[in-house]
Amino acid sequence: MSSPVETYVLERIRAAQVIADPFAHCVIDDAFPPDFFEDIIDHWPDDAAFVPIPETGRTGAAYRERRVLILRDSDLGRLDDRRRAFWQTRVAAWLMRETFARAVAEKFPQELAQAHPDWRTRPLRGDALIVSDRTHYALGPHTDSPRRAASLLFYLPEDSAFQRFGTSLYVPHDPAFRSAGGPHYNVAGFIRVKTIEFVPNRLLMFPKTDRCFHGVEPVDLPDIERRLLLYDVQWVKDGAAAA
Repeated sequence: MSSPVETYVLERIRAAQVIADPFAHCVIDDAFPPDFFEDIIDHWPDDAAFVPIPETGRTGAAYRERRVLILRDSDLGRLDDRRRAFWQTRVAAWLMRETFARAVAEKFPQELAQAHPDWRTRPLRGDALIVSDRTHYALGPHTDSPRRAASLLFYLPEDSAFQRFGTSLYVPHDPAFRSAGGPHYNVAGFIRVKTIEFVPNRLLMFPKTDRCFHGVEPVDLPDIERRLLLYDVQWVKDGAAAA
């Protein structure tokens, strides 16, 4: 059963323009209903609930400035009862359903068909992280893992003080360069086309392709907390159950 928040978010996504340059993407303001966005701010996890992303086993030793809380019951158990109830029942309950993942995937049919011509019949699932990036965080240009079909970055700052630290979109100096996904490259090999400013309640979304190069310029101011909700639509491997 869908929630009013899910209905609102999907309406915003379906109405959004797909921008082609430098690769297919959407920028959506007021991604959540205003009162729900305020609820997210009010229920933001305590600092102690986050762990550096290398400790989750999802990355190597780098990027310790990215602190995360995986949106699943075992990790949400580190929250107090009030916050845990909010993230479980008012966010994860709809965000992590396959129906939401499939509705998001419908935004980029051509790109998904290039990866899997039979994508409409393939099972999909969602994966999500509550993220707190700290001072000195940076992420070189890269394309996402081939297991992803699409990525959504919900910007969750309280104000626009750190707006220049949004996600940047790049093109390689070599127009023929492509990446299947994984390595993070030196920014010297790329042209930064634009940065999607980090402002409250904005959503940046794009499909996984071999040219969707994105990253984060160095966060060089002290005492920054760059708050996001990262959501990925993932292909389900053969034999694995959809979430």
